[in-house]
Amino acid sequence: MAKSNVISIDKLYDVIDITLEDYARGVDDVLSDASIKAAKVAESELHQTSPKRTGEYRKSWTYDFKDIWKGKRNGYRTEMVVFNKDHYRLTHLLEKSHRIANGSGVYGKSKAQPHIAPAQKTAESKFMSVLQYGLESIRV
Repeated sequence: MAKSNVISIDKLYDVIDITLEDYARGVDDVLSDASIKAAKVAESELHQTSPKRTGEYRKSWTYDFKDIWKGKRNGYRTEMVVFNKDHYRLTHLLEKSHRIANGSGVYGKSKAQPHIAPAQKTAESKFMSVLQYGLESIRV
């Protein structure tokens, strides 16, 4: 016959509290790991797929943690952000296209070069797969 753990009603609260704290710590670790891996994937893809003229725009992609205020109810949230540290003004212009002018005032339109949206989809996919695997592997 298998032995069972008997817990008195007085100790039940403590056991549940410890178990939930362990689980929350595990979930926090999995979320952090998934965020970092997804950011690395996005950064790597942006280094490869960003438009290259001089190469400076491509090299400027990086990622970092940002503490963002979400209001009184939710407080601060830590988020992983992938961004172009030196040429941040160009990201929207290159991704979506923009109007251009030549010397005589005639306007044209540049060609859109989507590179951020595909990297975002790849990062989301990586995040979800790492998160799912990590949550399934948490043992309490």
